[in-house]
Amino acid sequence: MLGFLFSLVGLFFLIINTFLFITNKDVNKKVYKIFLAYLIALSIIEITCHIIGFLHPNLNLFISHFYFVFQFSFLSSLFYKLFKEKIMKQLIVTIFVIEILILAGMYYFNNQLFWTFNIYEIVSTSAILVGYAFVFIFKNFETQHNYFNFSIGLILYLCCSITIFLFGNLDLVLYEDPYIDIWIFNTLFYIIFQYLVYREYLFFKNKE
Repeated sequence: MLGFLFSLVGLFFLIINTFLFITNKDVNKKVYKIFLAYLIALSIIEITCHIIGFLHPNLNLFISHFYFVFQFSFLSSLFYKLFKEKIMKQLIVTIFVIEILILAGMYYFNNQLFWTFNIYEIVSTSAILVGYAFVFIFKNFETQHNYFNFSIGLILYLCCSITIFLFGNLDLVLYEDPYIDIWIFNTLFYIIFQYLVYREYLFFKNKE
């Protein structure tokens, strides 16, 4: 129950951030529409996940696939826009097509994966996005600060998730006893991520 309450806090911040980015017309004009679509899509997925999780505990695992695939798709598109180099754009498109084909093949040949956590899906999509975020910060550290707070928050949160899913097992994530602290640790990093998304909102709000 404690873990679920913490996750509600993260959901609350996500909804607030989405509302702020959408309703502030000045900020709305400054950010890429794909970023707004990302926030909206994740809000819908997270709300659905929490409703199903509350009504039918542990029966919402299939939603994780929508979460990670949608996150990977939207943020790959975002970084495609952020990178100016043609080679980076081509690399993002190539990686995206290969990754989607791999995932589609996995679910086609083993549809039971749809009802469980797909460790490959979680780790691979997250690691790719972390790589994009690192390269983006490194290449633009002295010249551009749009999406820097967001990228830092993304790195922190996804690295935490990768660590838990890669070196743990389903028991660490699914059951509250005795590993509730691990799930809360992941949720806390998600809250930090949402705080940095809010910092990104303030940056765009104050940007001339």
